[in-house]
Amino acid sequence: MHTLNYKHLHYFWVVAKEGGISAASRKLGITAQTISGQVSLLEQDTGQTLFTQVGRGLQLTEAGRTMLHYADQIFMLGNELQLAMERGDSLRARLNIGIVDMIPKSNATQLLAPLLQTSQTSQTAVKLVCQVDGELNELIAKLTLHQFDLVLADRPLPNAEALQLRCQPLVQAPIMLQGTRELVERYQADFPASLNGAPILLPMRNTALRLQLDAWFAARQIYPDIIGEFSDSELMHAFARAGIGLQPTPVIASKAIPADDLLTLGALSGVAAHYHAIFSPKKIMHPALENLLRAPA
Repeated sequence: MHTLNYKHLHYFWVVAKEGGISAASRKLGITAQTISGQVSLLEQDTGQTLFTQVGRGLQLTEAGRTMLHYADQIFMLGNELQLAMERGDSLRARLNIGIVDMIPKSNATQLLAPLLQTSQTSQTAVKLVCQVDGELNELIAKLTLHQFDLVLADRPLPNAEALQLRCQPLVQAPIMLQGTRELVERYQADFPASLNGAPILLPMRNTALRLQLDAWFAARQIYPDIIGEFSDSELMHAFARAGIGLQPTPVIASKAIPADDLLTLGALSGVAAHYHAIFSPKKIMHPALENLLRAPA
């Protein structure tokens, strides 16, 4: 494969965005023949067919969709670079972080905040780009494609070594049962036995925390009224704030941020959320990210 010609790539990108060569010609003020020829050269250089003719229009092939994904990133960064130069900004490195959505956003903030704090004392500042997703496997797939620098997970990755990744424990967060003042006052006497029949909001059954919670209740022969199951921590929190049920909340004790409108009923002894950083050890990392990973678990 030849060295990528970014002029050819730009023509391809505009054609894909505009939906056809004629529209791209009007957008760029260049003849359709010129654009068609440049896209053909890009296909020759890459050895891939990027468009197929469908009726009177063009449709991206699988290779074309892959090319478009990377072209979006390239030209987005190019626009950022141009703006940074115009404003005279200092260098601000992008750190792309994937976050499992059962991690409470306040906890994710606490875990990632040191990245920004460290950057303030270094020569290179950091710009965090965070994506939240419920599927760890999807986040890991993007990590292996170098679309992420780090994935923040609520469970370890068993096959990390096979994927040439590292999974490093970051912190262990004890679980507190929290709710509105009305619910806390109703169930605080004789806790935790009082939870028998109490309205509870829980994570989905396929989560690491849910397995621990089920075992905790079973060991104490406590049978709460499970009002709802959630794959998103913020949605569960919204239901808890509405007084619909009590929620288990992982609390990073040394950096605890009070939950708005929620009080703590009690701790679920022996139950904890375990947060992990998953990353590629082969990728050159920003110093701020290295400091985060060097911190003791």
